[in-house]
Amino acid sequence: MDQCVSKFASFKGFKRLACGIAALMTSEAHAACSAANQYSYSFSSAAAANLSYASTYSYTATSTALGNQNFSVQFTAPTGHNPVISAGTLPNISTAINGGSGNALVIGGIFAARTASISAAANVLVTTLNFPTAVRDVSFTLHDIDFVVNQYRDWISIVGISAAGTYVPAITTPFSMANNTGPYTNASSSAKLGAQAAPLAVGAAEALGIGASGNNSTTGNITATFAQPVTSVQIRYGNYPLQTGETVTGQQAFGLSAVSWCPMPNVTVLKSSTPMITDLTDPTRFNLTDSYVYYTLTVANTNSSPVDANSIILNDPLPALMTFFNGDMDDAGPLTANYEFIPGTSGLTLSPANITYYTAANAVIAAPAAGDNLAVRRISWAPQGVMASNSTFSIRFRAKIK
Repeated sequence: MDQCVSKFASFKGFKRLACGIAALMTSEAHAACSAANQYSYSFSSAAAANLSYASTYSYTATSTALGNQNFSVQFTAPTGHNPVISAGTLPNISTAINGGSGNALVIGGIFAARTASISAAANVLVTTLNFPTAVRDVSFTLHDIDFVVNQYRDWISIVGISAAGTYVPAITTPFSMANNTGPYTNASSSAKLGAQAAPLAVGAAEALGIGASGNNSTTGNITATFAQPVTSVQIRYGNYPLQTGETVTGQQAFGLSAVSWCPMPNVTVLKSSTPMITDLTDPTRFNLTDSYVYYTLTVANTNSSPVDANSIILNDPLPALMTFFNGDMDDAGPLTANYEFIPGTSGLTLSPANITYYTAANAVIAAPAAGDNLAVRRISWAPQGVMASNSTFSIRFRAKIK
């Protein structure tokens, strides 16, 4: 038996193994992890505390099924920023701004001037949530995003960051408004969500205060959620430029009450080969020309998140000295197709329509000739469905040694 193994845990990526197989994972319909496998941390369970913008703080999130995982909160305060407001010296953990329940991490202060650009450094306070590894389904709620004339207009930008790039979250309020569907405003909410150019410019990843909210009411709540894998989330906070009739910059703050996320799927691929006929008196039979072997691709998701629907594609180039057999793979045995799919606990299916054959020049072979087929040099297998957490499946096919 010879074999090779690869591991991949990204939603998007292409990884080739030394022995030939490659796996492509894409994301269409997102498959969320179960509540028991979700990590969460609530600042309402933390003791009241005075913090510092010059420090980084570590917190421990818990999962019912998986145990603990740490994350950190890091701040970058702009030049001239004053951390002292009526709610005390910020940041702190207190009930000052909590959306209606318990303690929250309170962030804000008084900016030296209004914010000209939320993406710049001047007059922008940055809070970064750092995770120890790529995670998905990150979600959190911010409180008291609002506006008071001649004081402040809260301006929030939320971006997820990973090695693959940056992502815009889905942002919602308790009143069914969202940054990607509209309407962008609601009479019950004190926030406006992007993207919109007029009357006030708001980007797709941004929220803007448009009315007053009580510190501990839900009126100014916004919830951000990332389906994509991220290693950190950056929350940028500013005070929108003065509008007609405004001349003053005042104190402002928002609260962060809880953070939750799911682990990434952890998918491994094992490719193995065994002789179709085992002759114990001939130990070299596996290496004989014209002997048939069975190749087996075994895929396992060993983590506690499912793999997104229809997102696994296995691309397997045949070795130069192997010929694909397009026929009844076990001759007189119980199988009749040129492959065998063993779904295991995965919940996936595989039909002939999910298999594509390619030439050495990567041209698609629509109808491969029967028998030992020299033209087929690569096979693409695309199982359908959501691959369950902690599950496996296998694909077997037959080839001949040249």
